[in-house]
Amino acid sequence: MGTTVGIMGAGMVAALAVSVLIIMWGARFLAHRAEHLLGSSARTSLMELFYTLQAWSGREIVLTLRRAESGKPAEHPMGSPVASPPLLDQVAFDPATFLPSHSPHTRDIRLGTEIGPRSPRPLRLSLPVLIAPMGYGIGLSADTKVALAQVSSVAGSAASSGEGPYLPEERAYAQRWILQWSKGPWNHSRAVIQLADMVEIHLGQGAEAEIAVHKNRRLPRRLNRMAGQQSIVIHSGIPRSFTRLLPYLRRVNPQIPIGVKIPASQHVEADLAVLAALSVDFITLDGSEAGSAGSPAVISDHFGIPTAVAVKRARDWMNRHQVRHISLIASGGAKGAADIAKLLALGADAVDVGSALLFALSHGQLAKFVPSFPQGPSALVFADSKAHPHPQLDIGQAVLHASRWFEATAQELRVILQALGLDTARDLSRSALIARTSQAASLLELPTAEHPPATGRLTQQVASLAQEYQRLLPSLELQFSLLQSRHHA
Repeated sequence: MGTTVGIMGAGMVAALAVSVLIIMWGARFLAHRAEHLLGSSARTSLMELFYTLQAWSGREIVLTLRRAESGKPAEHPMGSPVASPPLLDQVAFDPATFLPSHSPHTRDIRLGTEIGPRSPRPLRLSLPVLIAPMGYGIGLSADTKVALAQVSSVAGSAASSGEGPYLPEERAYAQRWILQWSKGPWNHSRAVIQLADMVEIHLGQGAEAEIAVHKNRRLPRRLNRMAGQQSIVIHSGIPRSFTRLLPYLRRVNPQIPIGVKIPASQHVEADLAVLAALSVDFITLDGSEAGSAGSPAVISDHFGIPTAVAVKRARDWMNRHQVRHISLIASGGAKGAADIAKLLALGADAVDVGSALLFALSHGQLAKFVPSFPQGPSALVFADSKAHPHPQLDIGQAVLHASRWFEATAQELRVILQALGLDTARDLSRSALIARTSQAASLLELPTAEHPPATGRLTQQVASLAQEYQRLLPSLELQFSLLQSRHHA
């Protein structure tokens, strides 16, 4: 038996030695092949993929394949990339120390704000965050809209109809409800206008500019019945009746704020001048980072200016022209409390949040799509009329998690304000921001860590000059009295 064990042990050693030799030979073979591959022409090897990925992003490759597959403009949901890293990530906060003084931990920090302050009934919010407009049927499912409406009431925010038709369930659950007057085929009745707490006239958005958008896929049957047709068209351009629409809406519901949503553009100041002359109550600027459920990628990815830049320029224009009565809403690219606070500091009165809330709604339910369902996770929240079954959104879980997102965001906003030495969200200003990159410093006119703000140096110079005058004042007064006495003599 001992001999047998010895033979088995020798066999195992021999097998191990052979395995080591095979591994060494395999490693040498692979190294040789890799060396040959690196030295060969990229057009005749897999190295072509390496060079392609260096020149092309994976995003652009996928969009190219979609165009080749369908022969139609490529689309993608959610937001669009504008800068890498995003512009708001290139901005930091300046913590309070002696000046301004740091807020005590016990101080009550207030987040409330109101939109349309001159309206008889402004839209009052518990925190400066609005649920971004996302239409029923042409964007989100009815369950998702109902969940967002419930979340808005729990969080003290407001829900919006988006470009889609009126959904009675949404209005029933939303304590504060915004009617977005779109250029779709449905006409909102006087009764629906009277139900609104605010009306936003949709003239365009960051992901679609002002083009005509055809919504002819994934339309629920209920929406088809409401619209009376299979293909939904959101018309392009500014309607001829626009100047008559504002007075009409004010006559139907004179108590509420009436405003306009436009895509953020290089001529934002000219747009503001037109809208301010029309006496709107608020203006929503939708930046190029904003997403959409079905806009052409060539528009959403390559048009407009960043939200942060648009807000900064808009607030500068409003300050120069002393426009105090119009509220400014920032839309596009805000992912959480830090982004929201930065946009408020740049001049916004409130911030729309869309994609982040859809992610929060979906939390804990995406596992339903693994591995048996062919759709992507967006089918959980977007409208879909396809015949094959797909997981349904659990509204209770969705409301729970999205409400927790709002709760966490409110706490984070208070922490940010406390660290800045501020009492309210309205106190946020550009002086609280520092640029991390030269790009952010240039676009947003912010100081960098290497260069303190010019206003700080100017303040010091003025203070120093004032002290010098205080020191010289007795001597100047004496000289003035001597001159007066000589004059009278």
